[in-house]
Amino acid sequence: MIQLNKLEKSTLREISQWENFYEHWRPKTRAKLERMGFVENIAPEGKQKNFQLTTRGRVVLAELVNAGAFS
Repeated sequence: MIQLNKLEKSTLREISQWENFYEHWRPKTRAKLERMGFVENIAPEGKQKNFQLTTRGRVVLAELVNAGAFS
């Protein structure tokens, strides 16, 4: 399993809970998760960026929840 620090885990979980997670919210952590392939911009070209979990991000989040990372 991929090792994520506490802030990365909480950001991943937070992104999953919001319908709109904008570029300026936790920019460095969100950018790192984007480079890892866990989140992506789903907004059309020319609109404000909106990040959501990818399929890979959902799988990792489910593994973290099952492992009790948020207990």
